[in-house]
Amino acid sequence: MAINWSFISNQHGEIKGINDSGVATFRGTPLKSLAREICQNSLDAFVDDNPVVVVFHAFDLPVISIPGAEELKDAFERSRVYWSGQKTSQTRDFFDAALKEYEKGTTSVLRISDFNTKGLRGSRELKDTDWTNLTKSSGVSDKHGAAGGSYGIGKYATFACSKFSTVFYSTYDINNERAYQGISRIVTFTRADGEDTTGLGFYGEEQNKPVFDQLNIDPNFSRKLEQYGTDIYIMAYAQAQTDWKREIIVSILDSFLVAFWKNKLKVWVEDVEISKDTLATLMDEYKGSVDGYVCSYYKVLTSPETKWIEEENFYGLGGIKFGVLLMDDDASRRVAMVRQTGMKIKDQGGISGYIPFMGVMLIEGDEINTRLRLIENPQHTAWEPQRSANEQQARELLSALNDFMKQYVGELASQGDAMELDAVGLGDLLPDDINADADKSKEENVSNAIEVIESKVIIQKERKITASKARTKTLDGAEERDWEPDWLPNPDSNPNPPRPHLSKPVEIVPGDKTKVQQPNVISIEKFVFYSPNRKEGKYTLSIVPAESGENGTIELQIAGEVYSFPATIKSATKSGLALMVEENRIKGIQFEKGKQLRISVELACKDYCALEVSAYAD
Repeated sequence: MAINWSFISNQHGEIKGINDSGVATFRGTPLKSLAREICQNSLDAFVDDNPVVVVFHAFDLPVISIPGAEELKDAFERSRVYWSGQKTSQTRDFFDAALKEYEKGTTSVLRISDFNTKGLRGSRELKDTDWTNLTKSSGVSDKHGAAGGSYGIGKYATFACSKFSTVFYSTYDINNERAYQGISRIVTFTRADGEDTTGLGFYGEEQNKPVFDQLNIDPNFSRKLEQYGTDIYIMAYAQAQTDWKREIIVSILDSFLVAFWKNKLKVWVEDVEISKDTLATLMDEYKGSVDGYVCSYYKVLTSPETKWIEEENFYGLGGIKFGVLLMDDDASRRVAMVRQTGMKIKDQGGISGYIPFMGVMLIEGDEINTRLRLIENPQHTAWEPQRSANEQQARELLSALNDFMKQYVGELASQGDAMELDAVGLGDLLPDDINADADKSKEENVSNAIEVIESKVIIQKERKITASKARTKTLDGAEERDWEPDWLPNPDSNPNPPRPHLSKPVEIVPGDKTKVQQPNVISIEKFVFYSPNRKEGKYTLSIVPAESGENGTIELQIAGEVYSFPATIKSATKSGLALMVEENRIKGIQFEKGKQLRISVELACKDYCALEVSAYAD
């Protein structure tokens, strides 16, 4: 039988241009998309508990060694002629570059091979198989349950990385079937017989059937007996002269960190191994390059300080597991939302605006994975409820996940690991008129002139958690579940108990009738503190001032039953830089209205304590 390229006639129908909608989806981020789609598809085809192995390897190949090389060149030349009259040059530029690459005599090829997978089964069937869904279908995905793919367009990512827009697939499946086929996705052109094409070409046997053998065009690679899996060859690899290895590595680390951590996946990018055993080294080596919040998520997964909560049957849809790590550095307060395959879908924000933490949400149940898969966008980077047949139900599911995470982070705060003072401003905690304070204190200067020094009374509203009763609920509405604790005033106590402070130390200037100028009180919109290491007296303060001020001071007090006492500060740093400290005060602070100020402090106190904060500035 003849084995050659066959470009399908359009039967005088649609004319197809260079901007194929499937390929164009991935042209903006070709390597990042390639890494995500390849590893996701391989994970979907896993065989057993052994990790799936994926290999990325580039090599040079004589152009004449590409199967059907002369026919492919002819198709490129005919395409350039067909579109020569077009006003824009985009199509002509593509084929000029393709023919120039062809004339070089040698081109780069990227081989992507997976192992410990089922391979592409069904190569001898006509439809509805792994093979036909990849090679002959458009917009078709027959994956179900927790599988990653849902739109059937991820395969176009490989074409976005080819100067020829041409890819070869070769498989050795678990049914011991071998097959390979070439696919070229170019443009409409006129064939030698006068028929215009759809732009889609197949390399194979008659009726566009695959060749039932393995394709071996990498001189250093061939599959061994029962070494099942799939090989993808990207012809004229467009990124070969770039730092493609680094880009592939950082994309895979960002997208599949959990899959590596669970030992589901191992990837080789040339000689670089990405696996559970090498993650720690790679986190250090690529920390300046990795996307998003990868290093922080790795800390969440590996730190003994991470707090985990597990729901075995969340809303009747299966299990979820949520890990939270409170941090003493600049945490970004994001949660990695990870589906069962181990691929991260998105970085979820909006959980807490002030508690510094990072989290990982592992969505493990089959049914909840199925529902979320159906509302993912084609790039698998977001959940969009409007894609669901029942949009309201999808929104309720996402809202329930968010509420669950918010509640748990709030519970950690209420357990003493963190404390949040929700205030419109410390106007609620400070007297409106500091000249009208009830308590006065007096100090004597060296000239015996008596000056009145005003003390500041901080009124702190006490709050307690009123726990809601936990009730299970299915998304069909049979029962309800309250996730959010109610923060309510304690009805059994005075909501405004006075806590008189010690007098604020001042410097006394010699001379009669010396006037001591008091600094202005800076009201505070939000104050959060928590202790990442109580035994060492380490705290992190997060303060949002309600007004601006220069040359400011932050004063810390330990709240007692009746009086508050100075909290002796041993050291304080901001963004790693040491700040000026004097007893219980941090000096030289620049306040900017509405801008969060985060400071790490070490206190002499090495036990849990209630802190009060006051802020002053010129």
